[in-house]
Amino acid sequence: MHNLQTSVTLKLPPSWMEVTMSTHPAWTTMPSIMQAATSGDFGKVLRTARVAAGLNLQDAASLAGVSASTLSRMETKPHRAWDVRDLRRLAEVFAIPAHLFGLSRPIFDSRTASLSTGADEDGDPMRRRDLLATTAAVVTGATVLPLDQAAAARGMADTIEDVLFGRGSAAPILGHQLAAQLAAARADFRATRYSQLARRLPRLLAQAVAGRDAATISDAPLAAARLAQTYSLATELLVKLHDNGMAWATADRAVQAARTGDDPVVLAEARRLAATVMRRTHHRDGAQRLMLDAASRLHADTALANTAAAAMYGQLLAAASYTAALRDDRDSAWTLLGEAEDAARRIGATKNDRFNMLELAVYKISVSRVLGDFGAAVDYARLVDPTLITSPERRARYWEDTALALHGRGRSQAAFQALVAAERDTPQEVRFRPWAQQLTRDLLTGDRRNSLPGVREFAGRVGTL
Repeated sequence: MHNLQTSVTLKLPPSWMEVTMSTHPAWTTMPSIMQAATSGDFGKVLRTARVAAGLNLQDAASLAGVSASTLSRMETKPHRAWDVRDLRRLAEVFAIPAHLFGLSRPIFDSRTASLSTGADEDGDPMRRRDLLATTAAVVTGATVLPLDQAAAARGMADTIEDVLFGRGSAAPILGHQLAAQLAAARADFRATRYSQLARRLPRLLAQAVAGRDAATISDAPLAAARLAQTYSLATELLVKLHDNGMAWATADRAVQAARTGDDPVVLAEARRLAATVMRRTHHRDGAQRLMLDAASRLHADTALANTAAAAMYGQLLAAASYTAALRDDRDSAWTLLGEAEDAARRIGATKNDRFNMLELAVYKISVSRVLGDFGAAVDYARLVDPTLITSPERRARYWEDTALALHGRGRSQAAFQALVAAERDTPQEVRFRPWAQQLTRDLLTGDRRNSLPGVREFAGRVGTL
């Protein structure tokens, strides 16, 4: 069995249970924010949410559909008269809990929050129906939401399918503007704001396509790389939605665009996501080969001479390790993860936000869980302080693996506490993803002695009753 004592160098938190009880994004429960919300100082709430999302004033204003000066006045004028419609729009754009804008009562009471083999690659796609109710119209063209007929008449893209099949278009924008929009969209994904991202992606994709088509010869490689990155982001979202058919299409477009660019890291990322889609559709052998080939090619093209290349190399090896675990190839899984750890050590613990020692530690939980080593998975989880994981999307993976490992060990109370913490930290991940839905059902049906107080209310809140 893999050596638990030497493979993770992270410091064990004083109390794992205490740490995991406090992982709700800090800004939403800060006393100063609660006081600002109570007093009606919504500008302070808005500014804190923007900064927490990693957005500068200009990018945030673009997302909100206002000028930077207007947004600045919103944030800084303490006695501004707010329009409820503006508050609702801003709450949606910046993922601000409605009660902090006085729009509803809080769902959670921070004073009573607590924490202590489910669906994964093969999750039931029907469990994404709630999210698709708000995103299907922009992702696949379903008629769940009414389409903007005026926009359609102008030939604008309303759905990802519109972009893929040439039914809609958008005017190209300046390269730095597209880069800013792409960065904001990535921030949505990292923050698990999946429904918001789904609404933005069609236009962003159309603008990226237009930018590639309008690029000069000298600018074409960079425009192609940005298009590939946008298609890759669409693939990541579609994977979250378990829409494997559309994910196949966007992953293929990402690889095609990346091949015409000149950035080997962008190409490696596109190939990693293509392999992820292959893995999810039970082509695990092919997925493993593609990931390892992508890693080998990236090494040859870059010699891993920069942090971005080394980080992507580590990601590819870690993803290949997880794929090997799904194939029940224990030796390959741990060998590949060991090589990924070497890459992470070369990068350093904090020099890259896409792959580092924390990311590697979460992969160890994942691999152990998939291999059925639930005890080892729980031990690895104890070594990770989730508050140090800066990306909510990656923290969501930590919660998933930890909760499922605890459940696999028969520790239902601790699994439920992890699930509650996951909902507080990344609510869309819990409400719309199959693993959380299935685990909730399992906990509910298995609680014959009523030993999990609150589980029925939780199930009702996330839509499993």
